[in-house]
Amino acid sequence: MSGMFGDARVHPKHKSVEWYTPAWIFAALGLTFDMDPCSPHDMESMVPAAIKYTVFDDGLKRHWAGRVWLNPPYGPDTGVWVKRMAEHRCGIALVFSRTDASWFQAAMRSADAVCFLAGRVEFIPGHENKHKKSRCGAGTALFSWGFDCVQGLRKLGDRGVFLEMPKGRA
Repeated sequence: MSGMFGDARVHPKHKSVEWYTPAWIFAALGLTFDMDPCSPHDMESMVPAAIKYTVFDDGLKRHWAGRVWLNPPYGPDTGVWVKRMAEHRCGIALVFSRTDASWFQAAMRSADAVCFLAGRVEFIPGHENKHKKSRCGAGTALFSWGFDCVQGLRKLGDRGVFLEMPKGRA
């Protein structure tokens, strides 16, 4: 699969691409989610979601329903995950702010709103990343699809720049 959202590739087994969302983001959003297709396999997730898929469940291949929280594995597969969310159109995706990437540009065109957080988010490192710093190497953006998710994301506007996309855009 190729295109604007990126290609799916195989990651080396010795590197973890899992970084987990801190609880303050969920507290600020004030939302619960029906599912999290990228939940940690090595620790309890802070994501307020009813259904959680880990890497062993392959959430990308599973059926998605309801409001989805997406903090995809960072790396060459990010665009594939964001494309799936854009097609689902109900949820929030947290990603590195890679404004030059084709998948990011496509998400900007697709999403109902985006919030660029100020500063760097301190993520919770996965088991295999315990030796690494928790502060990520890039800014963070959150995309939202659907009315409730836009309203939740709006609450993070005081922590960065919130942009609601114009209705009826092409």
